[in-house]
Amino acid sequence: MGPVGLDAALAGASAGTVVAWAGVRVAHPRRPPGPRMAFYLETARSQLGGAPGGPDNPVMAGEVLRRVLGPLAGALVAVASRPLRKAPGGNLELALRQAGLSISVEAYRRQYLRWLALTPLALGALGALTGRASLVVLFFLAGLYAGSRRLPERLKVLARRRNEVVRSDLPTVAAVLALKIESHKSLVVAVSDLVARGSGPVVDDLSRAVHLINAGYGETGAFELIAAEAAEPAASRFYRFLAAATAGGLDLARALLDQASELRVQRREEVERSAARRTMSLVVPQLVFMAPVLFAFLLAPLPQLLFGN
Repeated sequence: MGPVGLDAALAGASAGTVVAWAGVRVAHPRRPPGPRMAFYLETARSQLGGAPGGPDNPVMAGEVLRRVLGPLAGALVAVASRPLRKAPGGNLELALRQAGLSISVEAYRRQYLRWLALTPLALGALGALTGRASLVVLFFLAGLYAGSRRLPERLKVLARRRNEVVRSDLPTVAAVLALKIESHKSLVVAVSDLVARGSGPVVDDLSRAVHLINAGYGETGAFELIAAEAAEPAASRFYRFLAAATAGGLDLARALLDQASELRVQRREEVERSAARRTMSLVVPQLVFMAPVLFAFLLAPLPQLLFGN
């Protein structure tokens, strides 16, 4: 192994050690409370006739360094692990719910650590094949960035797709609720019936509201909560309308039909705007690639017309 290959191997090993150490620190393993509570129990132990405890081992240089540099290292690890503990919206559990993922926060964190550890190592090993230490470091940093952004970007994409499905389902949900309420059913009964028979992201949100109501949460508060947690503004407005409708005082079936018509018109306009944008995105490549060819065909006979044979 040449000197450059040795440098690349050492850089890869150092990068793997740093990632493993950061993963262990971020995982925050639970420590037993005994050593932390021993100092506060010394007086009670002495009063009961026990011998006062002391440090098990003498304080060595490593312990001194840990106490002096430990807070600084903890602060650096906290800054590095902030994307793990916080989602793009600031609440990881809420972000998972808005993206439609049925995994726990702990499972998401394990996946995040897996991507954060394996991606830099894989790219660092790929850079080590080149035999240059600079490429190993460059590939490792690129893998660190890619691994840290993999799951947050996936959450954003899934949340965007779920919001599109929500906007498509809202008119149908409002119309079905209007028909059920027209059949002399209360709002909560109609929502419970819809949850029992329907599916989709809007039904999932309403199912959460029904679960809160059955658990003793107020009807208005339950709909207000899912409105505050909704990532789609149209869904948030619809849930707040349901929260206001729990107080009564309006023709709910007619109001829901009006809501369905309004949401359907908004969705149609959104689809038309999206279709227009996609049409323009198809026209631009045609102009870029076909215009030079068209000009070449038009200009090709021009020299013969001007100068003859």
